[in-house]
Amino acid sequence: MSPLLRARPRVVTACAAVLALLVSLLVAPTAASARAPSRTPTPASVPVAAPAAALERIAVAAAPEQPPAAPATPSASWRAGTATVKWKAPADRGAALTGYLVTAYRNGMKTKTVTFDASKTTQKIEGLTAKGTYTFTVAAKNAVGTGPASKPSRAARIMALPGAPTIIAVTADTASARLSWTPGPDGGSPITGYEVTPWVAGVRQASQTFGPASTQTVTGLTPTVTYRFTVAARTDEGTGPESAQSQEVTANVSPTLLFDAPTSATVGIAYNAQLNVTHGVPPFVWSVASGTLPPGLILNPTSNGISGVPTTAGVYPVVIRVVDTANRSGTRLIVLTVNLAPVLDFPAPPLGEVGGAYAEQLTVIGGTAPFVWSLAGGVLPPGLTLAPGTGLISGRPTAAGAFLGTIRVTDANGFTTTKGIRLVIQPASVVTLTASANAVTFGTAVHFEVAVGPGVAEGSVSLIDELPNGVETPLGSFPVVLNAASFDLQMPAFGLNRFRVQYDGTNPSAEAVSNTVTIEVSAVSGQLLIEQFAQSGISGLTDQYVSLVNTTELNLPIAGFRIEAPGGLSLLIPGTERPLPPRRGFLAVATDYSLTNIEPDYVVPSLGQGGLRVVAPDTAHTVVDSAGSTAGFYEGTPLPAFGSPPFVHFAWNRLKVGGQPQDTSDNATDFRLVATVQGPINGVPSALGTPSPQNSLGTYQQNSAMQSTLLDPNVAQSAAPNRVRTPGNLVIRRTLVNRSGAPITQARIRITSLSQVNGAPLPGGSSPVVHANMRLINPTTPTSSITVSDGRTLLVRNLSMDLPATSPPGGGLATTLTVPLDLGGLAPGSSVHIALTFAVDTLGPFWIGYDVDALGGSAMPTAAKAAKGSKATAKQKALDARRLAESRKLSVVSGTLR
Repeated sequence: MSPLLRARPRVVTACAAVLALLVSLLVAPTAASARAPSRTPTPASVPVAAPAAALERIAVAAAPEQPPAAPATPSASWRAGTATVKWKAPADRGAALTGYLVTAYRNGMKTKTVTFDASKTTQKIEGLTAKGTYTFTVAAKNAVGTGPASKPSRAARIMALPGAPTIIAVTADTASARLSWTPGPDGGSPITGYEVTPWVAGVRQASQTFGPASTQTVTGLTPTVTYRFTVAARTDEGTGPESAQSQEVTANVSPTLLFDAPTSATVGIAYNAQLNVTHGVPPFVWSVASGTLPPGLILNPTSNGISGVPTTAGVYPVVIRVVDTANRSGTRLIVLTVNLAPVLDFPAPPLGEVGGAYAEQLTVIGGTAPFVWSLAGGVLPPGLTLAPGTGLISGRPTAAGAFLGTIRVTDANGFTTTKGIRLVIQPASVVTLTASANAVTFGTAVHFEVAVGPGVAEGSVSLIDELPNGVETPLGSFPVVLNAASFDLQMPAFGLNRFRVQYDGTNPSAEAVSNTVTIEVSAVSGQLLIEQFAQSGISGLTDQYVSLVNTTELNLPIAGFRIEAPGGLSLLIPGTERPLPPRRGFLAVATDYSLTNIEPDYVVPSLGQGGLRVVAPDTAHTVVDSAGSTAGFYEGTPLPAFGSPPFVHFAWNRLKVGGQPQDTSDNATDFRLVATVQGPINGVPSALGTPSPQNSLGTYQQNSAMQSTLLDPNVAQSAAPNRVRTPGNLVIRRTLVNRSGAPITQARIRITSLSQVNGAPLPGGSSPVVHANMRLINPTTPTSSITVSDGRTLLVRNLSMDLPATSPPGGGLATTLTVPLDLGGLAPGSSVHIALTFAVDTLGPFWIGYDVDALGGSAMPTAAKAAKGSKATAKQKALDARRLAESRKLSVVSGTLR
């Protein structure tokens, strides 16, 4: 086993990851991704001061510092020539914020800019004129520079200080006083608090601050000292004027009204509340200082009581005043609530079902809490109970039928009312599941029907699949309407699948499980193809790999598939492997696998010799693909056998046409032998190329997301700068555009066809017998500045081949070339300019074909997301189709070299 695979078959330890990063930054001339191939070095004869690939690696490790981002739109208010501007700190982009520039605009014209430090994001701009409408922008600064300004604020709101409150009640205790007041106008800004100031003999004492509530207790008073109080409101604009001074009270001497808040009253029910007083000298005189008692209630002036029979429901704030013999007084704000007599007006309880969870909250109107609920007569359905403290009927009914009962509620004042109910419980639901077929091929939809009865049934059913390995997987939820549900579903796993549905009723609440339906799912040949394989390599007999690719449009459950080789070797893909998405690869390798820049998904001791076949985990053990030279391990014409196992970098590579793997069920037609050295290889004709297997987490074919356009669309594709012919070389330049709705984080070009010895044929046509012979080579410089016909100068990335290709001799079929992308990837709608460099060995007709393998992106084109309306959508779809068709044309280059 190679050191890489012994150290980590799938996961790199933290220490190894750090070491790899340090080594790559210090000594590696080129960049490498954990999931994408490295690049081959530039020839030693070419002077390179600072390789672009190494600079890109450094940029990824530490992004350059930039000026700050623009703050979000600020808010602004205005008062008396001074504006208050508020904003949120933006992203600093690598350098700490040092300050802000706030610019004022009057009637859209710039008037002044004020600079502030970064300590606060609320600042005042002074010296503004009283006329005109003001807006403001904010820009942030750091050591690198000043970032873009925010969007302008809305017109500054005209603000004022809050008005003076009005004190309505004050009563003193031993060393404290309780005050109530009514707020004044807020001046356009919410009141955030109050300042209460005690006064003694006209001398101001230390103020106390409180929150926004309008009843507060001032502490720290001195007994026997007489006080008055003022109150001032605070907002973000400042502190407003003080109220008039309150009546005077003497701590520990004046009458104190600190009784508990009176209880609620009920219309038509006799009411009595005792109001207690402490301190002061009796007898006392009671009165209403402000407000109104509820109609029907009176305050006895000589006894401490509110009594009567209230006639009108409502909430009544009242200030109570008491005066003692020494003419000292105390006042207190109370709030009397008068409720209506309790009334039971809840709707009829809903339908229930035997065994289903039942919960119905009964409600009461009016009355005084707390309430006591009870059953005055009749019965509830067996299994249900009535909660006396809440009025909740709950439980699971155990018997069907109609049940009559009388509900009674009693409020805190002892008033009682009742209401009759009729509660119906239907029999338990029975759920029947049927399917349109009991045997299908993977990817074929099955139609399911669900019937629920015998009673009313509304809600949803969840389809559950018991996979062949015994694992249960929920596959989706579907609505039940009028006792039925139906849906189509593509089968999720090969072999014998057992399905059932869980019914969850909402009307009525119910739970039930259906019968089980069994469906056999079989594989179809070609759904999982051998994309590349090698059964020896530069590290020896077990330097082996096979890359499989999912050709379906579904996530293919690869767990349980077997990879078989002549001699009885059979390797089971573990059940822990996740389903393989469309177009993604799965890479199984043997212990001495040498392509360390492409990580394996699965490591085995050996992959045998003489060919491979892939067997599905269905009942028929369907062989979905095979390739090799041994009987039983090939399709159609076998691949030629080696005289002895090759010990070079080579691979049997499946051809691709239009981005899709070619599958004619004939190995000799579908595969080409590629190697990094000139052939033949141990007696078998070969093409110059590169082993480049795909794994499950690496790049994969995304020609629709990363589309090709001409570098200069105003000239022909056969003309410079799109195609440049120099002595012995040919350069093809293209622009790759991210047409998807998400960033592309990795990308590489994969050569799928090339006019070369033993190479892939001309895509979409017949190959000339005599043709040019070409090789990919590395460029002499990593970038070029190219001026196009409209005068723009574009930076073009001259792509180098990924390992294990070397230059010389170069690359060809299946060679990949990594596209350098900026930190964060290629954003939707953005583009990167690239160039491919070829050596021309012989002249004649030529062709080049490539795919774009990528990570990231999405299926939805960005422009289509913005389209609104059916006409706009149709127009955008047509544009997307034209762009994709043009991209496909431009990814195949052909002509004649003379």
